[in-house]
Amino acid sequence: MKKISSKGMKGFAVGVAVTAVMTVPFTSYAETLKQSIAVTYNDILVKVNGTTVTLKDASGNALEPFNYNGSVYVPLRGVSEALGMNVTYDSANKTVNIAGSSSSSTGAASTDGKDGSPPDGMPPEGSPGGTPPSGTNGAAANRVTDVAANIVNDPAESDESVVALTKAFMATLSDDELESLQYDMTADNAAVWSNLPVGAAQRNGLMLGSLDEDSLDAFKSLAAAALGNSGYDTLKSIILADEYLTTDTGNNMWDSDLYYVAVLGEPSDTSPWILQIGGHHYATNLTYNTATESPTPMFVGVEPQTFTSNGVTYSPLESRRSAMYSMINSLSDTELSSAKISKTYDDVLLGPGQDNKFPTTSEGILVSSLDSSQKELVKAAITAWVQDTSPDISEELLASYLSDDALNQTKIGWSGSTDSTVHGSYIRIDGPRVWIEFVCQTGVAYTDQIHFHTVWRDKTADYGGSFGG
Repeated sequence: MKKISSKGMKGFAVGVAVTAVMTVPFTSYAETLKQSIAVTYNDILVKVNGTTVTLKDASGNALEPFNYNGSVYVPLRGVSEALGMNVTYDSANKTVNIAGSSSSSTGAASTDGKDGSPPDGMPPEGSPGGTPPSGTNGAAANRVTDVAANIVNDPAESDESVVALTKAFMATLSDDELESLQYDMTADNAAVWSNLPVGAAQRNGLMLGSLDEDSLDAFKSLAAAALGNSGYDTLKSIILADEYLTTDTGNNMWDSDLYYVAVLGEPSDTSPWILQIGGHHYATNLTYNTATESPTPMFVGVEPQTFTSNGVTYSPLESRRSAMYSMINSLSDTELSSAKISKTYDDVLLGPGQDNKFPTTSEGILVSSLDSSQKELVKAAITAWVQDTSPDISEELLASYLSDDALNQTKIGWSGSTDSTVHGSYIRIDGPRVWIEFVCQTGVAYTDQIHFHTVWRDKTADYGGSFGG
């Protein structure tokens, strides 16, 4: 097993929005000029497609943007690498060289999400099966199976346990693939998941597209058992949404082959371990033999909201959207005023890289103040997420989340808008344990549409509660 040495982001060259202004003055001097200046640091964030990124220097140290004389300055290397460019410094000629997989000849990032080839990604070290696409049109030499074509076929039914199915899947792998699949069960390794395309954020484990058909079929049986019927259908439809994006836009950065599976720890009936499944717009961390078994953190998103593939229409998050907006729109004007959250959001607050950062103050309206029909809508909204795991785990979690005592302490809130067609419309459920966020964003591939990001966390059982809070 191994431990990842870096969890940084790299190389997202299409559809990028950076919240800070980048000012890079270049002046040629015959002599070296030294000058001291006073700058202001005020916690300026840089976001890539709505997700906050940490800009780093060549040694991996975090760098913070600053304000000087009314302009915001950001580190050139950090921004360039976040946009998929490589930066080198020629000390002899005092020249900064920037090169890489930009979507235009000038190095400007495309904002429509449809042009350019996907950037080289940064897979976990020692993971030959995990290399995302590179080169013309995203062709990858290590692709073996068309995941989208395979996943539409139902997995083989099995009464075997998740442990047995994990071991059966592992039995189909080569030694090199096994080495790439397994990691030590540490907080650092568990935190390697994201909603960004694989070229922008690394993943643990084996790329599904690198598996042969026997291995992929074994994975499907494992995923179906671990996620339950509802959860497996969600995973399948989100993978197909990415295939639709790739086919419709011609951009391979969202290719459906770029989903990953990893095992943290040793699959066992007694010792703690984690099954990770993830890719663009999907991540789950299924824990076993921990204090409380859970699939959280779980991130689910989709673009487009609805699509048709091979004559079948899919709307992967419609049940979640409907449940959340039915809940919030059941409130009266007075209740909506009480439920309004003070800040606005264009992405989930507790996405990737935000472990154990729950707000210290809960906002929203207490469920205990709602009538019985409204309480049922709250229960339905929570269930829309929790049902996406195996019945034995979901039943235990729902019993905790929906108990009278827990519901009486739970709050629901909103900000921005209560209309799911509006960018920045945001809804939250905040209970003693359960934490769910749903946010609407302007599309990346389809800028005239809204797409969804959601996250489900458990305040005591993220990663099974294995790494503290």
